[in-house]
Amino acid sequence: MPGTKSYEQRMDEWWQKHYADVYINEEQQAPELSDEDEDVVPVIDEPLQPFVTFGHGSETLAQIAPPFDDPEVLRRGNHSYQGALNAWEKYSEKFIEYGNEYNVDPLILAAIAGHESGGQADAVGKTEDLGLMQFTVRTWGRIMPGRPLEERLDPNLSIEAAAKLFDSDRSILKNEDLALLAYNIGHARVTSVIQGESDFPGRSRFYWPTVTLTHERLTQTLGQQQE
Repeated sequence: MPGTKSYEQRMDEWWQKHYADVYINEEQQAPELSDEDEDVVPVIDEPLQPFVTFGHGSETLAQIAPPFDDPEVLRRGNHSYQGALNAWEKYSEKFIEYGNEYNVDPLILAAIAGHESGGQADAVGKTEDLGLMQFTVRTWGRIMPGRPLEERLDPNLSIEAAAKLFDSDRSILKNEDLALLAYNIGHARVTSVIQGESDFPGRSRFYWPTVTLTHERLTQTLGQQQE
């Protein structure tokens, strides 16, 4: 579309004008969040639910989640973007390798890493989640059976596990946006939220728009570098 700015470009310019100096975490670890501000929700090890037809899952999320220009989404997105750039600089080869193996956009994986850990392979969360992609004990055991828990600190294995988890949730939910939300709250809870049976737990309502916005910004910045 020559001569016409995309929605993402206009969003990025708006963000730079209004929020470029808002909250940049420069510490070399994941930011501390209060209990009531905690993004990470422990994933309950529930049996796989039969596939439920969600209709247009992405459209539904856009209706019930905060918009991309929500101030809190932008604040969180700033931190996620900086963390994702850091993760991509260090681990781009592995994002690409496992993204290709599991047919997951490598920049989605980097965006998740930026939001989950700030791009830090040694990040420790408050709910026993660990590593670059912030795996809980239970989820790691399900996705990487037989692998020692301390290997969650191996960024290469963490990225592989994240690609496997995203692919697994996508196969269940039949929608990439829903799979992205499931990374935070689990596919069973996504089913309940989308069907209107429960609300987003904690601050998880910000997860999908924040990581999506981060992915869009990464795509603008790094997309042309990918082959």
